Amino acid sequence: MTEIKKITKIALVANGIVTFIFAILLIFLTDLFITPLTGWTNPLSPRNFGGLCLLSTIFSVILLRKKEWEDIKLTFALIFSFFIMTIPIELIVMIAISSTLTAAAIFQSILNQILMISLLVLGVYSYIKQER
Repeated sequence: MTEIKKITKIALVANGIVTFIFAILLIFLTDLFITPLTGWTNPLSPRNFGGLCLLSTIFSVILLRKKEWEDIKLTFALIFSFFIMTIPIELIVMIAISSTLTAAAIFQSILNQILMISLLVLGVYSYIKQER
């Protein structure tokens, strides 16, 4: 049994913080966060994604309480594989509707992409370091 390394804990904390912020913005502050930027009036889609972010936050907190790598290995991979699916989808949507978005919405989408790519790289790096 191997102990969880510091980089893995850092990746879990970073994931927990970022996904918690996304969850709050998308679940509770949709009318203040999404609608002014995009003019999008569908309240369910952002809230569904916010719920997934909240679930990722909960899993990150649970995994931080564990002591052994073998106990969290599968769930850790699942949490960070979430970004593998989310990054291309958000990029495709941004490209498809970019002509209707404001400059602030495009900037926010690019910032979201950078954040998600950074978390994915941190997650993959920590997974590789943990396995060695």
